[in-house]
Amino acid sequence: MGFLTTTQGQLSRPVKTSERIAAALVEDVIREGLQPGDRLPNEAAMVERFRVGKGSLREALRILEVYGLISLKSGPGGGPIVQAVDPREVGRTFSLYLSLRGATITELIETRMFIEPMVARLGAQNRDPRALKRLEKALEVEAAVSEGDNRYVQAANDFHYVVASMTGNSVFDLVATALKELYTTKVVEAGITATTVQKTICAEHREIGKAILDGEADEAERLMREHMAFYLGRLKDTNPAFTALRISWG
Repeated sequence: MGFLTTTQGQLSRPVKTSERIAAALVEDVIREGLQPGDRLPNEAAMVERFRVGKGSLREALRILEVYGLISLKSGPGGGPIVQAVDPREVGRTFSLYLSLRGATITELIETRMFIEPMVARLGAQNRDPRALKRLEKALEVEAAVSEGDNRYVQAANDFHYVVASMTGNSVFDLVATALKELYTTKVVEAGITATTVQKTICAEHREIGKAILDGEADEAERLMREHMAFYLGRLKDTNPAFTALRISWG
């Protein structure tokens, strides 16, 4: 049995009081349309509402804080404050479970090779005018970064983030962006740069972007698949030890 083996006992585990409270607070955020920076009720009000002790409530708030859904401010005017959904936190959560499964960097990239081409296809099909403007801007910014400039990694990442946001599918957007964030974190930790292939990556991004802007879904999907395959192949050639690494938590 491995860490993630599911047993009948796990399936029937009672839900803790703190988990029920956390779930209820998430529903409050959704139902009331709370935005990042909005405050949840104070501790006294929530203790009275849920009819629980302070310990259970505080545990519920810590659960939400760990998942990056709220921040807890101390002092006058403090308390639980709603945070934006951060794909980096989702990626960090992924990394915990992937590390327990022994997943490697290669497996992470292979997963992105499956997801990102479909993301590009959906972006080309969706045709949201505002999203198309964001893509044009991302391509302009990326092209303007000088070769060897360390800001290029962020510019290249922004291209992928914008494409993911164009799908019209919130699940694709979140998963694709979270996996990209996780991958970028591991690349930075390993000290890997894209300097030697910056021109190639930038040119491929332009081709993918043009296909999306022109509404050519088949072409966008094909180009993104080739782009991801090129990147994985290059990494295996130049950094085989990195691609074989097990993903660590964090």
